[in-house]
Amino acid sequence: MTRSSLAGIALVALAIPAFAAPLNSGLKSGQRVSPFHPKHLAGPLAGTTGCFPCTFQDRPQAQVWVNGDDPKNVVAIASTLSKAMQTYKGKEFKALVVALTDKSNAKATEAMIQSAAKLPSTQGVGMAVLDKDADYVENYNINTSSDIKNTVIVYKNWTVAQNFVNVKGDAAGLAELNKAIASIAK
Repeated sequence: MTRSSLAGIALVALAIPAFAAPLNSGLKSGQRVSPFHPKHLAGPLAGTTGCFPCTFQDRPQAQVWVNGDDPKNVVAIASTLSKAMQTYKGKEFKALVVALTDKSNAKATEAMIQSAAKLPSTQGVGMAVLDKDADYVENYNINTSSDIKNTVIVYKNWTVAQNFVNVKGDAAGLAELNKAIASIAK
């Protein structure tokens, strides 16, 4: 083999793991959620920094940690959560969208969340913001790299049932989310 063909093989070999590696973010199945205190802009804890898991305890819940996701995708996911809250009202299913922010984009992020919260399709869903540097982000293993747009954690009794990264607000992505919610809201 020539030197250039060996170099080409080496480059391909190095590139494969980068494409094959799954995106990792959030607590995994079997891990436990912990208390955290975002700034709630809408929903049942609006105007507080109350702990969502502490407030709703052992009920089936979902958290969506948003990291620069497109507002349309955030609304699609929040709308699905709102519908699920109605579907599983008897099981007291609760949902929260937490948009991560920093000083440079805090106002824009809050405006996006407040705008999404005003839509009839997102009613009832908790909407909050949290600084990316808060310890809670690390406690939840949220990956804040730019390729991670959202992390969804579905749990009950404080224990994670499923975790999703970069959920798309399309039919396939929302069907997977609904299936996960149905599994904890039995």
